[in-house]
Amino acid sequence: MVTGTIWRWLLQPQGGVNVLPTLFGLPPLSFPWLTTRAQTLVFDWNQLPFYTALVVGLVLLYLAWSALREGERRRLLWSLASAGVLLLWAFTLGRGLKLLPYPETHGFSLALVGVILAAVWQMSGYTMALYLAGLRGIPVEVLEAARVDGASEWQLFRRVVFPMLAPITLSAMIVLGHIALKIFDLIFAMAGLDYAPTDVPAIYMYLLAFRGNQFAKGAAIGILLLLLVALVVVPYLASQLRKEVRR
Repeated sequence: MVTGTIWRWLLQPQGGVNVLPTLFGLPPLSFPWLTTRAQTLVFDWNQLPFYTALVVGLVLLYLAWSALREGERRRLLWSLASAGVLLLWAFTLGRGLKLLPYPETHGFSLALVGVILAAVWQMSGYTMALYLAGLRGIPVEVLEAARVDGASEWQLFRRVVFPMLAPITLSAMIVLGHIALKIFDLIFAMAGLDYAPTDVPAIYMYLLAFRGNQFAKGAAIGILLLLLVALVVVPYLASQLRKEVRR
């Protein structure tokens, strides 16, 4: 809540960050930050089947390319055939498929940019602490051996440090991912509950359950949030437990 209040003051349309250029003799910025209703990356959700088939087809083409490099003929033929069918369907029937009888346009709300800046600032210290612990856990002997073998500083970070920090990176992604999925307090403090451009599932759940007295719908949204967080956390926990059993 304190972070959200501070950043709400910093992102005032008539002050805060917008007046920083005046310190250097430049005109102030005019971006309204948390009050804007502008959107970017706007597209019609009726085109979702087309984009889904296109993305999956491109992934299958990448798998075919990797199978070609590895000489796996069966996987190459299967990937090429599947990619061809999906891409053919996407550019023929997928273009004309409509999920709804009317256009349903949505995009990324630019009002969330301020929330993202505040969230990055808030969690950067935690992430830095994780990486500091990971860096302290790298044996000095490994780094010295790489230097003796002629590794440059860039090669040292690329081939030794970064791979050994992979578990820390995965842990940070898991923790920050589940926090982002159920974010509530930051948006509550910065933009309030009634501003539609910054609406997220947790805000919508609160409005339905505690303002609209629709507790069944609020509980359903809470269950969906639980499942989304479980999709992120459970595979990570399962892999960690599997590693501990092997040890």
